[in-house]
Amino acid sequence: MDFHRHGAHKFPKAGLFASSAGRQWNGVAAELRSHPAGDLPAIVPTQMEITLAVRRSPDAHVSRKGAGIRQRTPVASGTIWLCPIGVGEDDINISAPLDEILHIYLPAERFDHLAALYGDARIRADAVRYLAGVEDPLLVQIGLSIHQELIRESSAGRMMVEAAALALTARIAQAYGHDRPETRARPTTDAASPDRINRAVAFIRDNLERDLSVAEIAAVACLSPFHFTRMFKRVTGKTPYAFVSEERLKRARRLLTERKISLIDVALSSGFSSQGSFNTAFKRAVGRTPGEYRQHYS
Repeated sequence: MDFHRHGAHKFPKAGLFASSAGRQWNGVAAELRSHPAGDLPAIVPTQMEITLAVRRSPDAHVSRKGAGIRQRTPVASGTIWLCPIGVGEDDINISAPLDEILHIYLPAERFDHLAALYGDARIRADAVRYLAGVEDPLLVQIGLSIHQELIRESSAGRMMVEAAALALTARIAQAYGHDRPETRARPTTDAASPDRINRAVAFIRDNLERDLSVAEIAAVACLSPFHFTRMFKRVTGKTPYAFVSEERLKRARRLLTERKISLIDVALSSGFSSQGSFNTAFKRAVGRTPGEYRQHYS
């Protein structure tokens, strides 16, 4: 599914500050846009769209109509709009220019997997309500974590975003479906979790140069992504994202002491998509650029 085609069609006049296109994120996409005042074309989305105002736009309102519901919402920092799959919007107007609006797209399959995991057929992407002006600190926190990765790529950012997408899907299904799912007992696999997580840790260390996803690593542990993420932190004390990021930086520090390896090869071997993103992430974590680190320690 080409999520970014949706954004280009719905927002033809908007500025695009950052996009996940080319990042190889699995089952989630995001765009950071600015929007001029004016009308937007009618559209019927084929994916769940979550929109978050990262910054307040004084005196700006978004008016929209979908499923026969008309909404008018002031644009404050943290304002959230939900547009579910299949809800046609035929009257959207932006009263004044908007800066830093984050659009996150989730496919229906995200909700299908959640429904299968918990055995609840009521969890559906098209069951999410059409809402504006949502006040939800948890959704804001998740959205801002995706926003941060979108504008500043990190060593294990893909994993973090995919884990955030899982949490985002669960929160939307739990809080904003037409029927909230009942609390259900979760499968118990704690007894086997250390061995499973140890297999996942070994797999991570053997594949640090590759793009790793939470789903792929969870499959090695024979766990669902939801249960894997929770158990991984319980066993290691770190989220999968934090663990992979730490391991990649450890490898990078080790490789930097070997002068025969070029900086770009160190970046690629440590799982970074470019030397630029490697330089930024390494300096943020270590306090020196890779070149400075090599000069100091080798």
